[in-house]
Amino acid sequence: MLVIIFLAVGFATITGGTFRTDSRAFAAPITGLTLPGVSSSIPTTDQSVLRPPAINKTLRADVPVAAQHNEVAQQLAAINATPTSEPPPPAEDAVVRAANVAPPPPEKPYTVYEVQDGDTISSIAARTGLTTATIIDNNAEIQDTDFLRLGQSLIIPAGDGVVHEIRYGETLSDVASRFGVEVAAITDFPANAIATADDIQEAQYVFVPGGTQPAAAPVASILPSPDVSGDEPDSSGSAGIVAGGESSSSGLIWPVQGPVSSPYGPSHPLGLDIDGFNLGGAPVGAATSGTVVFAGGNACCSYGLYVVVMSPGGIETLYAHLSSIVVSQGQTVSQGEQVGVMGSTGYSTGTHLHFEVIDNGVRQNPAEYLP
Repeated sequence: MLVIIFLAVGFATITGGTFRTDSRAFAAPITGLTLPGVSSSIPTTDQSVLRPPAINKTLRADVPVAAQHNEVAQQLAAINATPTSEPPPPAEDAVVRAANVAPPPPEKPYTVYEVQDGDTISSIAARTGLTTATIIDNNAEIQDTDFLRLGQSLIIPAGDGVVHEIRYGETLSDVASRFGVEVAAITDFPANAIATADDIQEAQYVFVPGGTQPAAAPVASILPSPDVSGDEPDSSGSAGIVAGGESSSSGLIWPVQGPVSSPYGPSHPLGLDIDGFNLGGAPVGAATSGTVVFAGGNACCSYGLYVVVMSPGGIETLYAHLSSIVVSQGQTVSQGEQVGVMGSTGYSTGTHLHFEVIDNGVRQNPAEYLP
């Protein structure tokens, strides 16, 4: 009888009834449970009822598509299936992208070129796309010859034309007239950075596109070198009257006393050279009184450091290859007053003074204007 009561309690526990006891419950599978001394009469559970068949979740019912959608889908498929004639452009590198966005570097009126072994005026002109006349016009004392000095610095302009330094009191109209071009040709050139014709400054470099140097006067006569038996010039470099002697009928005096090493002529058609051997540091005086219209230059090339004085009568005198300048643009000087110190800057093979006389815009033979 005791056993029967135990079975009833156990059965109630299995079917969900409350069962409290201090003993631990025996966990056993529902199916096949066998109690001690009694055979199980619990039927096996049909798993097909408790667990329905698995459904393939990757399958979905097709959604009806309108005919227009089908047409669009077919067109997209045809486009994707059509091979492209060109591959897609590669992604731009950051450096390339920046270069495309950044403005080009500003053009300059001229650059400086150092002569290399084997260079000639013709080869440099061909390499830079310029004419030989342009190279010669922008580099004083260089003639139509293939002789150049190794390491010599040359001014290479931005194109065929003339690089000009604005002088005191000069206007763009003066510059255009001097080199035979229109004012617009100068203002329209981007490298000049000239907003209006009045937007220029003294000593400013401007490029004159298509400009040419006025032809020098023909050689009429070559006078001998000046008499150097007189007093030697003061070589202290101090300001004051450093040149003197008699003046010519044109009113000029020699800027410094010394032998003429290169007279004015076909091989030297710009002016004359006064040798400065043993005269390094000698002061150079103004051949005429007047106004300093230019004082500057580039020590690397051409005239080097130079001064231009305009006389009241309109005669310009030019003093080139100076080692230093002691006057400034706009300054008034007296005849014989020091303008600089003899040197060898620019295109120079030794200490000397290159002296020019420019009358009415045309280079003349200085010997015809000197005593």
